[in-house]
Amino acid sequence: MRAFIVRPFAVQQDIDFDRVQDELIVPALELLRNTGTPIDGGTTGLISKAGNIREDMFRLIAVSDLVIADVTIHNANAFYELGVRHALCPGATQLIRAKDSPHKYPFDLQTDRYFNYGLANPADDVEALAFAIRATLAEQMVGA
Repeated sequence: MRAFIVRPFAVQQDIDFDRVQDELIVPALELLRNTGTPIDGGTTGLISKAGNIREDMFRLIAVSDLVIADVTIHNANAFYELGVRHALCPGATQLIRAKDSPHKYPFDLQTDRYFNYGLANPADDVEALAFAIRATLAEQMVGA
């Protein structure tokens, strides 16, 4: 099973999104693998070959069983990639955002459910995110 992570990169608006991936998202995927859900993946940042990053992004969005999208801040790239996912792919999408963020999310996304994580220590929410991802994948299988 393949996961694709949609998120801002580096530190933006005082939030270290690389840290969120390293301490929350990657360990949650590892926990799922260790408990019987064979899942692997990352961002387009893992692709080292030459070529068009947009083509890689479209391919990964289309073939991934799960997209994890961090929409904590207004990041045009993350919203663009999430929009492509919503428009083209019926696969599972897990939205996440920092619960202590002052940033509002767009009106069109306010009806969606989010996994909320703590910015102070994202690692505290690994088990809860793994549980939420497992539930999202299970719902996708029922709806298929």
